Amino acid sequence: MIVTNPYKRRDVFRCSQEAHGAFEGRVSAYHVLKERNCHPQGCIYFLWHCVLMQKGRPCIHKYSRPGKKCGGCTYFAEDKIHLQPRLLLPEDAYRSFLEEAERFDEWMRAVRYRRLAVAGRIHTIKPWVERKVLNRQSRVALRGWLLVFRRGFIGLDEYRDPFYVRIPERLMSRHVFIPRMRVELTGEIREDRGRVIIHHPGQVEILSKGWGSPWTRDRALVAVRTASLLAEQPDSCLDCQWGVLVDVEDDSSGETEKYRHLYCLKGVQDPDGCYVNAMSGIGKKSAKKPVAP
Repeated sequence: MIVTNPYKRRDVFRCSQEAHGAFEGRVSAYHVLKERNCHPQGCIYFLWHCVLMQKGRPCIHKYSRPGKKCGGCTYFAEDKIHLQPRLLLPEDAYRSFLEEAERFDEWMRAVRYRRLAVAGRIHTIKPWVERKVLNRQSRVALRGWLLVFRRGFIGLDEYRDPFYVRIPERLMSRHVFIPRMRVELTGEIREDRGRVIIHHPGQVEILSKGWGSPWTRDRALVAVRTASLLAEQPDSCLDCQWGVLVDVEDDSSGETEKYRHLYCLKGVQDPDGCYVNAMSGIGKKSAKKPVAP
């Protein structure tokens, strides 16, 4: 069976919510249909304001920005806004998309949390990083590594979209994974915000050698500490070995928010002027196309 993941498509919906401004309103189908469930009825969100912060003064409760816990504060105000994502596909194309999505859901229900064989060629390897934000302080933790596959086999099925394998440090030290290696392993199949991620890998077999320098913990920590936060999430940066999506857990507003930030491990701040892209030839005009949350 051939499997594709339609939920990561960004040509199905467009949303004008302010939070999607960095993506020019392009949001993933997963975000609209699964995470927010806001099509076709739309969604209501509240735009919070702090009178003190708007005047440049600090919060009396020491929060860095307004949130749900500010509801009883004298200086708190909110605007209620109703938005509806715009469907970009014609009716017949959208119907085909929904059929493809249903096939993917059925496949995911069959494999989720099962331990299956996985095989493919490693496209690139990235540090697996998590960031915790509390008030004005933050802590970054290196959890291991992500093997990125552009396509491969999961169980007996050919999976024709990117998927990821989470590798702990002990496995990285033992097998020294590098790009272009062909590998077979077993792992637990999970889904994370529309992405297929393989957890708890084992029974690793290297089928062919790769090319490049392997990551080390010290090298990764230095790269993470000097990385630059990118305002947008261009395709070229996500595809580049130096572009890393960091899972952020933010408690600075008094409530827990989870999102992803894109960092450049080479410290480049403007993708248009990226010397890595210039040398590799992957930085084109199309690279400015942002990716959805």
